[in-house]
Amino acid sequence: MIEKEFIGRESESVVLKIRLEEVRRFAEAIGISFDGDAVPVTYVGTLLQANIPGFELTNPGMIHGEQKITHYRPLSVGDSLSYKRSIKDIYERTSKLGKMVFVVIETTGYDLAGELVFSSSSTLITPVKGDADEESV
Repeated sequence: MIEKEFIGRESESVVLKIRLEEVRRFAEAIGISFDGDAVPVTYVGTLLQANIPGFELTNPGMIHGEQKITHYRPLSVGDSLSYKRSIKDIYERTSKLGKMVFVVIETTGYDLAGELVFSSSSTLITPVKGDADEESV
């Protein structure tokens, strides 16, 4: 069970350089043209290396419910970033399938001068195991 005690936990910062081949593969996978320099805005959604201690993101039945991305300046191939992820909220809702847990994870990215480059908020949804109303998912 994902408990509210995880709210506020965050990963260590991860430093990376945006590489041409990774951005090219990402653009190809989502079916957009790539000019070789400007990074697609949704690329930051692939930055998953920053693990939050004690928190497992791959629960059975988990789905990605929402994504919001704010860019404060464009990203280019060759840029170096420092980013971290944190758990901003955890709450429950009841659906036709039973209780569901919603986990809101924020990712913030900075350039190496410390200027905020982007922020992203992802909402993940997972069924509550053992809920009497839960059907097989």
